[in-house]
Parts: sequence; structure tokens; C-alpha cells
Amino acid sequence: MRILGIDYGDKKIGLAFGDTQARVAVPLEVVANVGEQTLRVFADRVREEDIELVVVGVPLSQGTHHGSEQLEKTRAFIAKLQAQVSVPVVEEDESYTTAESIRLQREEGSPAHEDALAAMLIVQSYIDKL
Repeated sequence: MRILGIDYGDKKIGLAFGDTQARVAVPLEVVANVGEQTLRVFADRVREEDIELVVVGVPLSQGTHHGSEQLEKTRAFIAKLQAQVSVPVVEEDESYTTAESIRLQREEGSPAHEDALAAMLIVQSYIDKL
């Protein structure tokens, strides 16, 4: 199954690709969050790239980085996205993905943007549970 992973943010959104057969996720890019236009771009991408599932990271663990307001914003984004795509959109806990993505950049020298790495970690977490 081909998966589009999303690390949602108010200003920018990290993207990743996952494949359940290969059991791997890779970071893609970061796009500006410009509201409805961004949703249309994602819907087009889902169709054009034969994506079968979208996995969106949600801040379920409410530590110092995220609060309930961000969870509400992310779930509103998920609802809007689900209305524009014909594939399932599911939630995956994004706890600690930002810290881990920063670690990957520092210790492993990953050239990918931290938000794309966070999206990759979200997708990999989902795949690992299958």
C-alpha cells in the first residue's frame, strides 16, 4: 500500500512517502500551509501518485511542544482533507517526532528538512504497527 505521511503545522507541512510492502518510509519535502489551496494540492497528489492511505500525525501526548489547541487544528485539517480525497485519512501519534527528526539531522547527518523527517517517522510508526 502506498502511503502519504503528513506532519501538519500552521505554517508548513512535512511530507513523506511510505510503502507497506517494503515496510519503509522516506522523507519527501516541506510545503507552505496556505489553507484550501494546500488541501487541493494534496488531493491532486493522492490521485496522481496512486496513494491508498494518508497518515497524519496528531499531538496526542500534550507535553510542552503541543497542546489541545494544536490537536483541534490538526483534526480540523484532517476532516477537510478527508472531504477532498477518496482514500482513508488516519491519525498517528506524533509524540517525540520533532525531537527524533532533529536527532537524525544532527547525529546521522540527514539532509532532509526536520518536518519531512517527522512525517517519515509518523509513517514508519504506522507501518511498524501493521
